[in-house]
Amino acid sequence: MAIGSPRVQGIRSATVALMLAATSLFSPRIPVADPRAILECGYGGGDWAVQCAEEFEDCEVTAIDIFPMPVTDQPDNLELIGYNLNDPLRDPEVFQANQYDLIHSRFVFPGIKTARWARYIRDMRLLLRPGGWVQIVEYIPIIQSHNGRLTDESAVRRWWQSYQAAMLRADRDPRIGRRLGPLLLENRYRDVEVDVEQLHVGAWSPDPAKASLGRQSAGMVGDLLESLGVWPFTAELGWTAAQFDHLMGEVRQELGNTDLKLYIEM
Repeated sequence: MAIGSPRVQGIRSATVALMLAATSLFSPRIPVADPRAILECGYGGGDWAVQCAEEFEDCEVTAIDIFPMPVTDQPDNLELIGYNLNDPLRDPEVFQANQYDLIHSRFVFPGIKTARWARYIRDMRLLLRPGGWVQIVEYIPIIQSHNGRLTDESAVRRWWQSYQAAMLRADRDPRIGRRLGPLLLENRYRDVEVDVEQLHVGAWSPDPAKASLGRQSAGMVGDLLESLGVWPFTAELGWTAAQFDHLMGEVRQELGNTDLKLYIEM
């Protein structure tokens, strides 16, 4: 998760946290108590935007996504808009400068072109009210091993190498999460700090809470890798659906192997 406050009047600190999963709407470092306007970039299924609108009934919440999906029981103070984040965030029918107390950007690296990221972060800064905050959440889809038992022949390693090649062809940076801190600093955010959290894949942790979460995560991470990879593998690399399904079968088998002590960062 990346959090930032711009260098404008009423400056506050900016914090960057690269986290796998958030337990609340905002990082505890963000002092948003009574927001008037919030923008979410990449709202997906709308869960975060809906929860935000319900918690802050007097706040205008705007959520944008390139594929805008309707949400059930949409709150009156939530507006859903179709928008391509590769375009400047300047459409006067959607955005206003110095408008938002918080901008939340989540899981958008598969859609944003590599060279667009610096301008995207700059665009968000111009939309913030003085003292406002940006919170960016991105995962890094590299499956790693705590005990180093993965090899180049491991299915999850082969998945990553192919996925990375496909995304580079598509002009996307799957490692952008590791560049968020420098990008925020370069674009006049201040006091930037980075936290990295790991999600265990499988119930291999001696900590009961982490083991429980890891048990639940194995299937979800498999679903994530499948949904991320199906288009790049077939459209960019020319794989057949059968080839991709075969690799995913191997990947899911490894994700279920607790001896490998796998994890993923966000």
